[in-house]
Amino acid sequence: MTMLGRYRIDDRLGEGAMADVYRALDPDIGRTVAIKVLKPDFARDPELGARFLREARAAGALSHANIATIYDVGETDGTAYIAMELIGGQPLDIALQNQGRMPYERVLAIGQQLASALAYAHRCGIVHRDIKPSNILLSADGKTAKLLDFGVARIGEMDQAAADRQFAKTQVGQLIGTPRYMSPEQALGLPVDQRSDLFSLGVVLYEMITGKVAFPGTALATLAIQIAQEKVEPIDRSAGDCPPGLRFIIDKLLAKKPEQRFADGDALAAALSREIAAQGEKPVGRRGLPLRLKLPLALAAVTAAALFACVTTTLGRERQTLEHMAIVSGKSTAAFVTNNAAVLAAENAGLPAAQQDWSALQAFAVSASKDPAIRDLVVVDTTGIVRAAGDPSLVGKRYAQPTGDPLIEAIDGTQVASAADRGRGAGLRFLQPIRYAGADFGRVDLVVKRTALDAALDSARTSLLILSAVVMLVVLLIGYLSGAMVARPLGRLRRALDEAGDSGFALRISHHRRDEFGAAFDAFNRAAAAVEPQLDATASAHGEAAVLATRVAPSRLAA
Repeated sequence: MTMLGRYRIDDRLGEGAMADVYRALDPDIGRTVAIKVLKPDFARDPELGARFLREARAAGALSHANIATIYDVGETDGTAYIAMELIGGQPLDIALQNQGRMPYERVLAIGQQLASALAYAHRCGIVHRDIKPSNILLSADGKTAKLLDFGVARIGEMDQAAADRQFAKTQVGQLIGTPRYMSPEQALGLPVDQRSDLFSLGVVLYEMITGKVAFPGTALATLAIQIAQEKVEPIDRSAGDCPPGLRFIIDKLLAKKPEQRFADGDALAAALSREIAAQGEKPVGRRGLPLRLKLPLALAAVTAAALFACVTTTLGRERQTLEHMAIVSGKSTAAFVTNNAAVLAAENAGLPAAQQDWSALQAFAVSASKDPAIRDLVVVDTTGIVRAAGDPSLVGKRYAQPTGDPLIEAIDGTQVASAADRGRGAGLRFLQPIRYAGADFGRVDLVVKRTALDAALDSARTSLLILSAVVMLVVLLIGYLSGAMVARPLGRLRRALDEAGDSGFALRISHHRRDEFGAAFDAFNRAAAAVEPQLDATASAHGEAAVLATRVAPSRLAA
């Protein structure tokens, strides 16, 4: 076959249960497409061909990023065909054969895309009914999945009688392929809805995450019993790295009863999106510290940061206040010395050098230097010669003005700087000019010790550190007691949840609490009361389903 209607057939791509697939060119617009042609055995049945086209036209109305687009549906020379989007890549079943199980991150991403596609189709009233790896095409980069072959889909608006007639015809086509992805409803010949697609998608996700088929039976009867009755092998045996959230999603999809699965594709897509978001969170340790230690440590860390900020700010302001007080006091002392030196300096300034007498000023300097608060005292005349000093050896020498002392502030002509001298400790230096009758007669260099200032700062620092330590101890104690108060009721709730699975929720939590934990215990008790009878009813119905599967399924599949 070289031409099909206006399409030029280039080569054969493959075959499905009911149709052959070819690569073709639409010369009208120069677009390469995939042509699906109904097989001759089925094409001879007018009703089946009409149904093939009718359902393909319905599927052609779907427009979704993860559904292969149908461009054209028609019939030529008695041959029904569908022209659809040609996607570069490979079917999922080939990818699984080549690489085996997939990383759970990729399973989540592909599963979310397929769930979104099914949710869209279900909202449009179309149930696929043939979800399987060969009907899922992966793009060349493996990141995008496209759902194919809505040709056997059932239109949601069909009446039940028409659906039953179509079901019998469709089963032949399905069994030509593989039935291992059917839902229990399909295996038992029961009515199906969108939840059947979700079961089949769960089988596909199971195979992607484990690298194994969910139902390994080979005979049709065996497969039917496995699908309708038996549980799949636990995922963690083959995929220990599978996150618990993804395991729960797949297990829920594989529930035998439709009402136990997700309600629709939207609910499944939302669950997968939450799991993808959870995987993006920063991992926390496997267990970490218990709550009774974690809570006090967290409180202590926050409190320590707050205390550090407060203590640093308080000490800074305390230093500024004490330094200001020391500067005011030192300036008063410098002014007193300057006033006493001013008269003598003015008298000697008007006399020849041989007649100048500085002995009284030296006596005053020696006497003033005996004050424990004064470290150094030097009086200099206008020529730069030391005329009086606490250290007599400096008298008569040229004054060497100290350099490198960081200036603190200048007050009314007096320069105040930090003074450091090894062996004699730190101090505050006051350089104050000697003025008398509006004229300058030299300067006074006075260094006041910082001993009292530093002692006051050390005392304030020690007091704040002791206060901080006491606060930290109190916070740690409160945090530990709070953690213990929270950990005990949480432990009760956790133990109850652990035991609920084994006991079938046949347990209740007794308590007399009236706080939030009491409300949580009451919520657990209400949930247990609601779930317990449902589990009992499910257990009773399970045996009946097993008997029904063994009687109905083999004959149904062999029909």
